[in-house]
Amino acid sequence: MTTTRARPLGVTPGGGYTAVIEVARKPDGSFGWTNLNIAAGKEVGPGILRPAPFPSLTGGFAATGWGTDSRRVYYANTDGAVGEFATDGDGWTYHNFTSTEGTPAAAWNSPLATGGMRSGTMMVHYADETGQLVVMKFTGSWTWGANPALPRVPEWSPLTALHNGRGRFGYYFDADDHLTEVEEYGVAGRFTDLTKYIGLPAASPISGLSAVGWGSDSRRVYYADREDNVVELVGFGDERGWRWQSLTPLSVRQAKAGSPLAAAASSQGLAGVALWNRASEPFWAGRVGGWRSQEIRATGDGSRPVVAANSSVASAVAGDGRPWVSYVAEDNHLALWRGPQEDRLWWDLTADLGLPAAAKVATQGPLALVHTERGPRVYYLTDEPEF
Repeated sequence: MTTTRARPLGVTPGGGYTAVIEVARKPDGSFGWTNLNIAAGKEVGPGILRPAPFPSLTGGFAATGWGTDSRRVYYANTDGAVGEFATDGDGWTYHNFTSTEGTPAAAWNSPLATGGMRSGTMMVHYADETGQLVVMKFTGSWTWGANPALPRVPEWSPLTALHNGRGRFGYYFDADDHLTEVEEYGVAGRFTDLTKYIGLPAASPISGLSAVGWGSDSRRVYYADREDNVVELVGFGDERGWRWQSLTPLSVRQAKAGSPLAAAASSQGLAGVALWNRASEPFWAGRVGGWRSQEIRATGDGSRPVVAANSSVASAVAGDGRPWVSYVAEDNHLALWRGPQEDRLWWDLTADLGLPAAAKVATQGPLALVHTERGPRVYYLTDEPEF
């Protein structure tokens, strides 16, 4: 565990607060964890620490990692201010965009999304209190914008983003359940109603949503239709356009109603999508020479884990092309799976490390996973941090 024993300012012994936790795998294969609100806090007196602002448990959050061990984590605090935890491998800092850049407060339940860092550029998407999509852009410094012509983000819609050689894109469902793509244009963005443009099947009202990009302009977007079939959108750019397909005829099982989705890709292409089946068991829909569904099993007894009713899912791809998947199991333990065909495929991180309990937040709730050269890093929220 990496944290300080200084008392958090305003927290009495035994008192609770909310926090962002990072669980990181070290090069030797062991794991450690860090309370980021404490790690990015400031000493304000002997043995007294002012933590970074506590996260809201009703909102989402997003993370990205690149290079040797650079990581960024984005969340909204209890006042709706949007902030960033940042490290390049040595210590954590906190940046409040709402106070320093004047960004609008996030809606009480707004998801956050980022397509990651590429060539020194990154964007972060979220919804403000009016449902307006806010786009923050980093190119060495931060700017932000909000295009009032964009459809509003309904309070029930997930939000996802991707980054490829062409630019940065955000995706969400509008009030009519139509899938909206927002392409970077300046900083505010321009949009396409993909449901109308491509003729997509109607989305489930509780569908998950995930997107990945790579290369010059490869885009893949995933959601569930009203029969819980996973739908894949394949984007090739302006010249070759879009197509879509249902993955059910291609050996991908139907999703549990309301299952979150977490697609992952490397710089070379798509790896697959993590989701739940109808028995609430996690599985990996891999894309290597064709689609196939791979069961996620616990180490040792080979049992199929069952996910918590409120769990989200996160995935990432290692440099060797192998996927990693994280979720919260029905015993409220944080789980991590590595696939396929490794000596150890699954870790109960909560039992192994004595982690603070995962907060019981809504489906599509906060959970993130990134992979740097030093290994996987999992992020989650807790409302039971160690004092």
